[in-house]
Amino acid sequence: MIQSHQICGPTGSAEDSHAAYLSSIACPEPGPDGTVRHRLRPEFGDGAIEVTALRRGLSLVRYDVEFSGTHRVEYRFPGDHFELEHCLGGRMRIRESGTGTGEMRASAVSLSSRSALEGVVEYEPGERYRAVSVTGTWTGLESYLQDLGAYSLPAIGPEHLARERYLGRSTALLPAADPLREIFAHRRGSAGRLLFLESRLMAALAALADGLVATPAETGEPELADHEETALRRVPDLLWQHRHDPPTLAQLARASAMSVRRLTTGFRSLYGIPVMEHHRRRCLDRAAVLLVETDWPIARIASEIGYASASNFGYAFRRDRGSSPARFRHART
Repeated sequence: MIQSHQICGPTGSAEDSHAAYLSSIACPEPGPDGTVRHRLRPEFGDGAIEVTALRRGLSLVRYDVEFSGTHRVEYRFPGDHFELEHCLGGRMRIRESGTGTGEMRASAVSLSSRSALEGVVEYEPGERYRAVSVTGTWTGLESYLQDLGAYSLPAIGPEHLARERYLGRSTALLPAADPLREIFAHRRGSAGRLLFLESRLMAALAALADGLVATPAETGEPELADHEETALRRVPDLLWQHRHDPPTLAQLARASAMSVRRLTTGFRSLYGIPVMEHHRRRCLDRAAVLLVETDWPIARIASEIGYASASNFGYAFRRDRGSSPARFRHART
């Protein structure tokens, strides 16, 4: 079953369109501090989307949902649309007409560009998507920052950087993850809740501002030579071949004829994430395929992708996909 929805409209109506989308899939439960908890209707799945209204038209949106069918949302936003999102678990596929395709996964941070956006996001059934998002308009964000005496964020950068940042593949945005994660985790209904959320939002925006100006030219790292890039392209296969006894970064650096620092910074520039995080994702992607396409026991799949125990594999898979391996398999078979 495919659940298909739309969030679109002319400038100024994106917020109303999003509210209409939420009302079509969930039942609202207003809270005392202005937070509205939109609990998914049973026919759509389990979990809730919480929306907390802030100043200047900004909102904090907390996703903790698991859809019962493939959930697809078509969107069309004007150039003034602002969204900063951090994924803590699960996956959300992105297909944007002018930007390309990507996938928001655990630890990724995404930032919308300052141009009009049109595309589709899609959530797989049985995967619990957990994320926190700051939404509004760039105009509203600048007014919010001016209230604080900060004026505006630095420029997002040239088109290719804006594309990588929108698709969640930029390391420059990762410093904003920690305060956004604190926003997601904060559940106390205290009198100081809104103050806490605002403080963490300001910390996230400060980290974002620093990240946007941390360009490769400022790090002092020279561009990769062709032979270095070739060596780095071999690293994922080296790790996969030796996944039952993975080499250390120092061993990988020696095999690649470069320093550990050069290996780690070069790998990040090519793949957008650290070496071991890339390997972990590759292993879990393979596990997801095996769960669906084979009837292997969980323990055998864990061993196949290099985990010493089924429990360690289960914890890693649940943290990445938002559901246990057994539940993931059941939802797809």
